[in-house]
Amino acid sequence: MHPFLIPIFVLLLQAVNLYNMSLKNKVAVLAGSKGAIAISIAKMLLKENAIVIVPAQSAKDLLWIKQIEAVTGSGSIITMLADYPDFYRAEQMTDDIIERFGKIDLSIACFESSSLTKPLNQVEITDWERTIEQNITAFFVAARLSFIGIKKSRRGMFISIDFTNHTLKTEQAKLTRLSLCMQKEMAKMFFEEIKDTNMEYYHLYVDPNKKKNKSQNNYIHPDELGALILDLYDGNTKGKDPLFHWMHNDH
Repeated sequence: MHPFLIPIFVLLLQAVNLYNMSLKNKVAVLAGSKGAIAISIAKMLLKENAIVIVPAQSAKDLLWIKQIEAVTGSGSIITMLADYPDFYRAEQMTDDIIERFGKIDLSIACFESSSLTKPLNQVEITDWERTIEQNITAFFVAARLSFIGIKKSRRGMFISIDFTNHTLKTEQAKLTRLSLCMQKEMAKMFFEEIKDTNMEYYHLYVDPNKKKNKSQNNYIHPDELGALILDLYDGNTKGKDPLFHWMHNDH
């Protein structure tokens, strides 16, 4: 090889390695449910050698980690006790992350809501309070603290997962539908507030009934979510605008 080409060749290799390991040693917070979609996202992050931090409300929540312990890759998973509807406990967790790692590179809010199939005139006040706490307050706390943590890190990405369309198909799940529509409006407001900063925000629509590898009503199949998150973090947004519509930031 010509001696003048060696430095260029090395730079190209470095660029390829940077692209292939964009999440290596990156600090990623995964908040929300511990369901199948969250497990899939966690596995993807670990395979990409990220440091994955999972907030847990109780010791029972820690059991789901056993499902992803066998993942290959040198990433690590860390659990911290934090109840996301409790702003101050979650805030303490965010401060602990910044103190320990100095940054939050990626924060993902994945709240898979359970549907309450009752007409509104039959909803108990306890059902109302629990749904608002899980679908509105928890999402607000996760988003608010993500922006605080990323701001302290000077740069980062926040991704929220939207299950609204799938829930809207359940006619009797009126309270859940109402709360998720409120969550969606909150996401729009958050985006408008941070769109001119050094943060990136993607609000992704997920529908398990959508066919794979097919654009349908701007929604993506859960099995394709991990690959999309990787593309977005790598800055590969070409041809993906329909998947997040109004919720993206080019900064």
